[in-house]
Amino acid sequence: MRRGIPATAMLLAAACVRGGTGAGDNAAPPPPSGAVLAYAETALPADARLAAIYERSCRNCHSVRETGAPLTGDAPAWRARIEAKGLDGLVASARTGLNAMPPMGLCPDCTDEDFRALIEFMATEAK
Repeated sequence: MRRGIPATAMLLAAACVRGGTGAGDNAAPPPPSGAVLAYAETALPADARLAAIYERSCRNCHSVRETGAPLTGDAPAWRARIEAKGLDGLVASARTGLNAMPPMGLCPDCTDEDFRALIEFMATEAK
C-alpha cells in the first residue's frame, strides 16, 4: 500500500493556490505593478449598489495579491482570463465557484448582470 498524499488531492490543493485562469493555460501575465496594487486596495465601482456588493463580496480577494485572485485594475491578468473563457465564462465561474472562490463569489443575491458589471469593473486598467 502506498502512503502519502494522493495525487488528486495535491492537484486540487495546487489549483486552489495557483489562481490561474481556470482554463488550463500555463502562461502567467506579468506581476502587477505597485500602481495596480495601490489601485486594487482603494478602487470602488462608481455605482453605489455595485460598490457595496464589491466591498462585501469581492474586495477581500481581488485587492490582495497573495490570494491568487486577479487584482482589481490588473488589466493583463483579467485580459488573459477573458480571452480564455470569455465574459460569459467568467460569469459562470463566479456563479459556480473557481479555485478558492466559492459558488456565487460570496454574493448569494448577485445576478449575472451584477457579476458581469463587477468583472468589467475589476478588469478595467488601474487609473
